[in-house]
Amino acid sequence: MDFTKFDSRAAAEVAGRLHLTHPATGELLFADKAQEKPCIVLVLGSESRSAQAALRAVRNAKLSGPKKAESAQTLEDLHQAMVDGAKPLIVGFENVARGEAAATAADADWFLNLQLINGREGEKAFVEQVIEFATDRANYLGNASQS
Repeated sequence: MDFTKFDSRAAAEVAGRLHLTHPATGELLFADKAQEKPCIVLVLGSESRSAQAALRAVRNAKLSGPKKAESAQTLEDLHQAMVDGAKPLIVGFENVARGEAAATAADADWFLNLQLINGREGEKAFVEQVIEFATDRANYLGNASQS
């Protein structure tokens, strides 16, 4: 059996297509009434070497910055940490607009901060959707045959 098909680190370098859901209802989002244009975020897998390098840079920047007391952590602080981790994973969008302009990878910070995480079951902020997608190995490896 050729085990290179299980190389999730290499597979995660190719962006997967996350079909966004409404952050309150969980319904799939489309850019048109006919539901032919799904709202997609192109997401690298968290196991990719490029994503790990970007996340390492984020961590190192935080370590060299001012320290915040653990007890002073707020929901917004947790959300920002999630945004910092998710932002390097986004490489583009399909059928997502920022006003009249098509969203690009440069809009990742704006996109990830459109909602604040709230912890309610069934309600997933965009940042939560991106992280869940990026950490699900099946989104990059697919269903590899066992033979």
